[in-house]
Amino acid sequence: MEPGDDWQLAERIRTSARSSRGDPFAASVRATRMAMIITDPRQLDNPIIYANDAFLRLTGYARLEVMGRNCRFLQGPGTDLDTVSRLRAAIRDETDIQAELLNYRKDGSTFHNALYISPVHDEDGTLLFFFASQLDVSERHALAAERDRTRAALDANALLLSEIGHRARNDLQMISAMLTLQSSNSRDPAVRAALAEAIGRVDALGALYRQPASEEESAAGHDLADLAREIAVTLIEASGRRDIALDLDLAPFRIRPKAAGPLALVVNEVVSNAIRHAFPSRAGRLALRVGRDGDDLIVSVEDDGIGLSAAADGSFEATLISVLTRQVGGTNSVLPRDPAGTTVAFRFPAQRIEA
Repeated sequence: MEPGDDWQLAERIRTSARSSRGDPFAASVRATRMAMIITDPRQLDNPIIYANDAFLRLTGYARLEVMGRNCRFLQGPGTDLDTVSRLRAAIRDETDIQAELLNYRKDGSTFHNALYISPVHDEDGTLLFFFASQLDVSERHALAAERDRTRAALDANALLLSEIGHRARNDLQMISAMLTLQSSNSRDPAVRAALAEAIGRVDALGALYRQPASEEESAAGHDLADLAREIAVTLIEASGRRDIALDLDLAPFRIRPKAAGPLALVVNEVVSNAIRHAFPSRAGRLALRVGRDGDDLIVSVEDDGIGLSAAADGSFEATLISVLTRQVGGTNSVLPRDPAGTTVAFRFPAQRIEA
């Protein structure tokens, strides 16, 4: 298209709007699904002189109701005045502009209008018309609003869960403190040992309610690697055994809340078992591993101690480990290591426990 031809196209649209005939360009503008209007700035108040059928369908007005009017009649109480000011400035300066604003249909309903306005000049630069297209983008705004509401709801839930977790951990810490006090007042070694095991289990559950690093972490479940690390480090520190070295090989793995409790207790039982039985009178090394093997999650505890560190079959510890493992669909095995020590390995279906 040569410079200056655009005003002729606008004139053809205007002419075709007055008759039943018209050229292909004018016919395409009339038939397009994109709402379009032409205004005449040479007339008072820059009125609409052409509106296609798509514009009438979008706004709900009849042709006679829009012809000769400035299109500000589409504005209403919710229309952003700053955007209106920018549109007026662009029209005054005879420049193109793209903007989105809230408009009102004839029935009072609203729609978000993605508006494009372009001036049309003749060959000597004289302003003849403004050409404007409108696109209803209400669905995009509705999706954005729904996303914001969902995000706000998730934020509120994360805050609530954080508060619940904080209170639960405080309660567990109080229970642990009472058990510790009871243990310190007992002279019976068996009672003290039993209370120490109970304290370890309470502390393992308390690790579930540590303060999350972010709201996203809270919503995504527990990282088994972080959970296992905290439990193992806490148990070794509580034992006072500075001669036990801890090796960690922990791949990040998000687990569902329902699986977090059983897995925390499983790690607690096996690590505490190794601390008590694998190194009764000498230093040693303990390795804790978490990783994927195909469709399964593998958790293992290895020691280089004196022999099998798992509790004997039929003991409370062995029964508890077995029950907790089956609860999340897992299996476990206890194997001797070469040249010394024990490996306790667990295999869990990742799909069942992964968050």
